[in-house]
Amino acid sequence: MSSIRHREHIVEAASRAARHALALLLLTSVHHVYGAILYQTPWRYHAVLFSVAAALVMLGALAILRSRAEAPLGRGAWWALVLTILVTVLMIGAFEGGYNHLVKNVVYFAGAPADWMSVLFPPPRYEVPNDILFEVTGILQVVPAVTAAGLLYRAVAPGYAAV
Repeated sequence: MSSIRHREHIVEAASRAARHALALLLLTSVHHVYGAILYQTPWRYHAVLFSVAAALVMLGALAILRSRAEAPLGRGAWWALVLTILVTVLMIGAFEGGYNHLVKNVVYFAGAPADWMSVLFPPPRYEVPNDILFEVTGILQVVPAVTAAGLLYRAVAPGYAAV
């Protein structure tokens, strides 16, 4: 594969990963705004600030990467993109979607005692599952995160060497 074709392949893989990470950021923003209103917990709005900042970094890095992939600025944009997607996938997908919602719901509906729930998911940071839209949007965060992680792996894995 020519170096230009190889670079295009890597940029496209990173772009696909970023699209799923951006979808994750949008979903988590909607989820947290809904939760802030539902539970009267304005501190949940912080997720929107994180999402906007991460989205701006990703979009800016992609723009630079597409135009200057071979230059030092392009390599810096590559790593900014990779790290931003990785942090988004880990913080939102794995922790927020996976632990805060998927694990919480599995443990709760498996019949865990209330004292276990309060240790694993202490109030007021966590709510006992009582709103289906809040819990479903929370769990759904795992889907674009897993997809973004897989696509990011394809972009950085051996054989798909970074720019």
